[in-house]
Amino acid sequence: MILAYDIGNTNIVVGLLDGERIAGRWRFTTRRERTADEMRLEARSALAEAGVKADAIEGVAVASVVPALNAPLAAGLHSLFHSEVLWVDARTPPIRLDVDEPWSVGADRIVDCVAGYALYGGPLLVIDFGTAVTFNLISKDGAFLGGAIAPEMRLAADALTERAAQLFSVSLDVPESVIGRTTASNLRAGLVLGTFDLVAGLIARFRQEIDPTLRVLATGGKGELYHEHVEAIEFYDPDLTLKGLRLCWEKARGASTRRLA
Repeated sequence: MILAYDIGNTNIVVGLLDGERIAGRWRFTTRRERTADEMRLEARSALAEAGVKADAIEGVAVASVVPALNAPLAAGLHSLFHSEVLWVDARTPPIRLDVDEPWSVGADRIVDCVAGYALYGGPLLVIDFGTAVTFNLISKDGAFLGGAIAPEMRLAADALTERAAQLFSVSLDVPESVIGRTTASNLRAGLVLGTFDLVAGLIARFRQEIDPTLRVLATGGKGELYHEHVEAIEFYDPDLTLKGLRLCWEKARGASTRRLA
């Protein structure tokens, strides 16, 4: 078994992977002031809930876009496990990064592409709906070709209400009409339907530039909502990043893993 850590700007998703089976999944709030002790206790609590002992963990695979949490995680895991840890990043990517600045590609995007290509082949567009929306284009031979980044609707809503004195935070339910008749329904129309159309419009542009039959896969905590309301999104896999971490671990095992010191 391995533990997989997907450390994002809003949530930390931890997966317990027994081969291809996801034996456990936990979601914690990302706080940059989190300590090594908190990381250790959370990992221990998750394993206890799953009925798994620490010495049953063969290794840990991590994709992190929050550098401030890397050292606390490393220290916390070191005190709990004696297993190998794989840090997936652009320095030793498991796929070819065919972009102008390969060192700047986020670990989450790399891992999503690894899993997306393994499961669906290429060319493929993987869209990860997290704090931001990342569009990740994979070539026919499995290389990362680049993509786009846009604000997710909650991020856009927070920015709008923070800067506009007479606007306020609203629940982002899907409205029945684009014609808002209250300030709240105006906000929902613009933010929710507007973001759906932003996503659909970018997919159309990718297909126009790459291939009209380009397949589209959604993932991330909010991906299911977009899969339901954006017709161009064909597939949804909520565990794509965890699956990618498992594949990265299997590929690197015995070669590129390193022990925490």
